[in-house]
Amino acid sequence: YVNDATLPITTNREEPSMMGCISASERTTVHTRSRPAGPIAVSAIATVTAGIGMAMQGTANGTLGEILGSGVFAATVSFLVGLLLLAVMTLVVPAGRCGFVRAVRAFSSRELPWWMFLGGLGGAAIVMSQAFTVPLMGVAVFTMAFVAGQLVGALIVDNTDLPPGGRKHLTAPRMVGSLIVLVGVSLSAVGVIAQGVPPWAPVLPLVAGVATAFQQATNGRLKQHTRSALAATTTNFVVGGIALVIASAVVLAAGTRVVAVPTLPAELWVLCGGLLGVAFIGVTTVTVAHLGVLLLSLMSLFGNLVGSLAIDLTFHSAEAEVNATTYISMAIVLVGVVVTTMRPTQARGR
Repeated sequence: YVNDATLPITTNREEPSMMGCISASERTTVHTRSRPAGPIAVSAIATVTAGIGMAMQGTANGTLGEILGSGVFAATVSFLVGLLLLAVMTLVVPAGRCGFVRAVRAFSSRELPWWMFLGGLGGAAIVMSQAFTVPLMGVAVFTMAFVAGQLVGALIVDNTDLPPGGRKHLTAPRMVGSLIVLVGVSLSAVGVIAQGVPPWAPVLPLVAGVATAFQQATNGRLKQHTRSALAATTTNFVVGGIALVIASAVVLAAGTRVVAVPTLPAELWVLCGGLLGVAFIGVTTVTVAHLGVLLLSLMSLFGNLVGSLAIDLTFHSAEAEVNATTYISMAIVLVGVVVTTMRPTQARGR
């Protein structure tokens, strides 16, 4: 997936050696080609798998928030665990080191606008919403609310030049399918609120989903510029980690204290949320160039639904139980996914 962007990249400016990270081949123009079906299929499978991992991440972060006594603390620990892994990988992998140097230089020289580096805030919003809401309404409902936000954001982002794969204009199937998904999510939200879940609970993952759509596009652009998915993911976690450390400091200053810490090794699994977050962001940073933000969101939704339903049925840990409304909502959401991925009818004239 090196230099897999669909937009031309031209590097004409003479640059210093930068610890051997710049080669002569990088001073060439990469010409665009039509994307074959192979990478799209592989990207779709990888994104679905990452979506299943994200459902597991929601359970881990939600449980960690209950142990620590604060969703902010849980989100911070989750992010820092992921950042530690990425720091080691970046130091070990030469392409990661070189890519991270490119990212730092792009920021300091303003080759990329400063806001292009804020994708990590979307990741921070995900783990915070997981820690606060999964214990209240379960992984399945969290997933549907989260992806509804992704769809809203993706419909906006895909119609701009921000995604690395270029602009993807709105089509009738995309609009109709997204509306169907939103209907399914709204039904599930009404169901959990009727069970006593606070009305703000479904809204939090919805907002995080909107932020994630922008995160995926900016991460794809950063990966395109640094020529390293590892460097783009590491940059993402650095920014998100800094934001969460500041948030935790504010919460501590306000008087909130850590209630308990995970019991090791029995509760070691609750710390895996950061590792799963690394996998999800790393995969989507690569696959967004092939799928676009909207299709990527739908593929991750499918994986999320499969994983979240299995988790909710296995552990029964949420106050909002899986019931008939949950199944109906999921069915409606999956119908929306199928409709959205349909291609508009075109005249075949070849």
